[in-house]
Amino acid sequence: MKIVVCVKYVPDATADRRFNPDHTVDRTGVDGVLSELDEYAVEEALKIRE
Repeated sequence: MKIVVCVKYVPDATADRRFNPDHTVDRTGVDGVLSELDEYAVEEALKIRE
C-alpha cells in the first residue's frame, strides 16, 4: 500500500519574530520546522503502514 502525506515547513514558532517594513514576516535566519499537525499526519501514516 502506498500512502502519501503532504507536509509543509513553517517558521519556528518559538523563534523571535521580525517584521519587514511592509508588515510581512521576515523569515531570514529563522529555521523551518515541520508543522505540528503534519507531524501527526506522518505518524498516522506510519501506523497505517504497519
